Amino acid sequence: MKTVLSALFLALASTASAAENKLNVILIISDDQGFGDYGFMGSKVARTPNLDRIAAQSKLYTRGYCTPVCSPSLACILTGKLPHQHGITGNDLAQPTGKGKEQRHPLVEQLLGNSLLLPKAMTEAGYLTFQSGKLWNTTFKEVGFTHGMTTAGSRHGDAGLDIGRKGMKPIFDFIADARKQEKPFFVWYAPMMPHLPHNPPEALLKKYLGKGLTPAAEKYFAMVEWFDQTCGELDQYLNDNGLAKNTVVLFLADNGWDAGEGVNAPRAKLSPYELGIRTPIFVRWPEKVAPARDDEALASIIDFAPTILKVAGQKAPADLPGLDLTDEKAMAARKTIFVESYTHDIADLSAPAKSLVTRVVIHEWSKLLIPGDARPHKYKATAPTAIELYDLKSDPLEKTNQATQRPDEVSRLRALQDAAWKLP
Repeated sequence: MKTVLSALFLALASTASAAENKLNVILIISDDQGFGDYGFMGSKVARTPNLDRIAAQSKLYTRGYCTPVCSPSLACILTGKLPHQHGITGNDLAQPTGKGKEQRHPLVEQLLGNSLLLPKAMTEAGYLTFQSGKLWNTTFKEVGFTHGMTTAGSRHGDAGLDIGRKGMKPIFDFIADARKQEKPFFVWYAPMMPHLPHNPPEALLKKYLGKGLTPAAEKYFAMVEWFDQTCGELDQYLNDNGLAKNTVVLFLADNGWDAGEGVNAPRAKLSPYELGIRTPIFVRWPEKVAPARDDEALASIIDFAPTILKVAGQKAPADLPGLDLTDEKAMAARKTIFVESYTHDIADLSAPAKSLVTRVVIHEWSKLLIPGDARPHKYKATAPTAIELYDLKSDPLEKTNQATQRPDEVSRLRALQDAAWKLP
């Protein structure tokens, strides 16, 4: 009996020790930020000292890609899949649902049918999990968070949107509670920043006046700096409480922005061009992942789920197409990624092709845009009506279409696209 009790005690002690040694995870998601609008990306206007510092401590991929609008992007993070796989191809349904208050939104039903919901997986792995900021049409509980701010399941994220603009206390209180319970934590920090409304504090706005910017750009860059300040507060909290060494911090933007033209920019948000879909991506994992800047490798929004699961000691489902961002060999070996652009409103939840605007193939430095049957119908976003090919190394903002001059490259990239996946 003594031997059995001793073995049981050792097993319990081992389990407790394993739980104590789990790494904490913080995911920071910027909202509507241009890929170049960071100090560490070379901006001469944007002031982002906190993100600059964190990026310098991280494995940074400057060639990261997301989708050009927020709801599909958030669904990519939650599921680890591309939009045609997870089924959330736009922000809203084109036709009213007619659902009652007691019914789930059809987009939520679609989301919950996936093989993975990242917050649920982290909760099942023993984490306390906290949602703040954007969470589209659903509540924190529905997707598996143990704690959160979005409770009504309305468009954007209802009370969750208070985070950042109204302070960081809800996150700090959650982390303090997780520490009290001796539990590892996962924080989803997705503030509606620098997203509209661009209403920065006056002191920040004054920094950008008189510099030759448009009034819209002045407000936007002040919002970028405000967002950066909140990231600095979060990082300072980790340092002040001895949490920095055992907390992995990940970052991306959900889609792009054009500071010069704002919401009416034709080739930014809602478009498949670089200003709409490119974002820096980084992972800070102290004493595990060496800080380094990678300007060559292709990173994708679908890489976050397998990476975060790896940090938590969990195995990703076999149907996830993404890579572990900390696996440098795998990331270097990847030569091709795919991006999808759809209409703002979903024409048919069961038929993604009806809302498809553009399929994008990026292979090394070549980028092919393949038009779908739909056209963007919100704001002034544009998309190609015929095949377009760009050399991103020499032409990062896609000024010169080389499709007619390089037909062999068009054929090669189109074949890669066709082999990778097919729309239902």
